[in-house]
Amino acid sequence: MAKEELSSQVIYGERICLRPWQRRDTLAQELWPRYTDPFSTLWNIPRATFFSDHARSGWSAQRYVWAIDDVYQRMIGRISLREIDMGDSSARLGISLSQHHVSQGLGTEAMELFLTIYFGSLGYRAMYLDVAAFNTRAVRCYERLGFEYVQSEWRSAGRDPSLRLLDDPRYKDYIAFFRRGRYETMVEFYEMILSQSAWHARA
Repeated sequence: MAKEELSSQVIYGERICLRPWQRRDTLAQELWPRYTDPFSTLWNIPRATFFSDHARSGWSAQRYVWAIDDVYQRMIGRISLREIDMGDSSARLGISLSQHHVSQGLGTEAMELFLTIYFGSLGYRAMYLDVAAFNTRAVRCYERLGFEYVQSEWRSAGRDPSLRLLDDPRYKDYIAFFRRGRYETMVEFYEMILSQSAWHARA
């Protein structure tokens, strides 16, 4: 099954299905309620990538996107692949879920469904992702799926208003994931990888 074929198919799970992303889904995602975690604005700080880093044979800037629908055909999430390297047979994962549908196992189910095809009929050998280290819920989910820590990367948080909360005792457990300087605060992100062999061994 080619990626172009997958991107035009609907894939059914027990409580969710994956289908091709449509233009109306972009507007629907923009209307999702805000996350209750006050630090959620820091989850998606972009990584510092440059095309020259990937200027090698087989690398593609193409992005593939799927919507996650629940049993009521409501769009509750999104899965994407980017930085696709055909030479290395790998890609980078992106996933997001609506605030009302987190902590229900739906994201894990969507990932398991997607990874079965990713490492199966699509024949990829590795999947990469990056995640904010303080987003422990997401980190635990990825670890349960078999992803392993590769390295840390520190990214600038700019002047995000949530940084003021680091002085609040309620968030003292977050301090370890931040480097606070005089002019800049950095946030730790984990680079993680899941290999085809590790996925099949887990299954």
